[in-house]
Amino acid sequence: MPPRFTARSFTSFAARPRWASNLLLHPRFELSNVADRAAGIGRSLVSVIDYVNGQFDRSITWRDVEWLATLWDGPLIVKGIQSVTDAGRAVAAGATALMISNHGGRQLDGTLAPIDLIAAIRAAVGPTIELIVDGGVRRGSHVLKALALGANACSLGRPYLYGLAAGGRRGVEHVLGLLKAEIERDLILLGCAKARDIDATYLARLPWLPETDAIR
Repeated sequence: MPPRFTARSFTSFAARPRWASNLLLHPRFELSNVADRAAGIGRSLVSVIDYVNGQFDRSITWRDVEWLATLWDGPLIVKGIQSVTDAGRAVAAGATALMISNHGGRQLDGTLAPIDLIAAIRAAVGPTIELIVDGGVRRGSHVLKALALGANACSLGRPYLYGLAAGGRRGVEHVLGLLKAEIERDLILLGCAKARDIDATYLARLPWLPETDAIR
């Protein structure tokens, strides 16, 4: 980052005169939403991994979450919860919702899958804190398993990006349509009228696969 200017990109600019004219009037090209967060982003080129590594700040503590909670009177979601301990700390700091996420497993390849943490975190934080599962959701049945374990919702990353890359807005709509159809079909197959009726009674632990949940 920032993107390199090549013959291909300039051809793309020519096909979009309004965007190109704005570029000519404002020649400095930068990613405004991150330019002030990483040294070197601007006119120089920075690799994605260098940018990611530049985001880590060891000075941040739970006190920063408490401070943020005092400034914001709306829902406060803390993303990246991967343990019961951190879930409790986040709630104590003022979080009203938790996003159970290992950020796609791209930093630590040995972390637990988010779905394996739902039940324990739900038991620890109680019924009022919203739990959002982020990571590994690829099918409608995955959503239903997460709900059965105690989640309120699921978040999508790669699936919608695949659709966006393949077909733009229509691609995203297609991906979401597939997921919606799968959820509706699986609910019918389970004999369950609504997604909110899903609970742990719809799950069974397979004795020969002790670490796997399966919809019965």
